[in-house]
Amino acid sequence: MRSLPVTLKSVDVSLVLHMAERATRPASRQRYLWLSKSADGWVYLISPLLIALAGTTAAAMQFFTVCGAAFAVERSLYWTIKNTTKRLRPPQAIPGLRSIVVANDRFSLPSGHTSGAFLFVTVLSQSLGPACLLGYFWAAGVGTSRVGLGVHFPTDVCAGAALGTSVGILISGAFL
Repeated sequence: MRSLPVTLKSVDVSLVLHMAERATRPASRQRYLWLSKSADGWVYLISPLLIALAGTTAAAMQFFTVCGAAFAVERSLYWTIKNTTKRLRPPQAIPGLRSIVVANDRFSLPSGHTSGAFLFVTVLSQSLGPACLLGYFWAAGVGTSRVGLGVHFPTDVCAGAALGTSVGILISGAFL
C-alpha cells in the first residue's frame, strides 16, 4: 500500500477536522466559544482602566497609546493580507464541514482574533513586564478556539500569531 505524501495543506485539513470533531462535545464547544469571544475586543478596551486601577494613570495612558498605534498598524496589515491572499475559510474549502460560528468576513488568512490577542499580550508584556508573558497561553487558546470553531486553518492562526507578535514588538520598541 502506497502512502500519501504529507503536505502542509493535508496537515491543516486534518487538524481542522480533528478539532471540529472535538467541538461536537458540549464542554469543548463552550471553551472554544468563550476563548474566541474573549478576543472580540472588549478586553482591549477595558485594559487601560484596569491598569489605571492597579497602577498609575500615566502607565495606563502610555499603554493605551502604544496599543492604539499597534492596533492601527496591525489592522491595516491584517486587512491587506486577508484581501490579497483571499484564502477560503475551512467550510468553503472542505466539503461537508460546517463551522460553529459565522465569521465576520469571507477570507481566512490570517486569523484576526489570533493576531489581535498576540498583539495585545505582546504590548502588555513590553509595557508592564515579563509577568504578562503568561498571557500568551490565553492568546494561543484564542487561536486554537478559532480552529475548533471551524473558521480558520492552523496556518491562519500561526500567521495571525506571527503578525500580532511582530507588530507588537516593533511598535512597542518605537514608543517605549
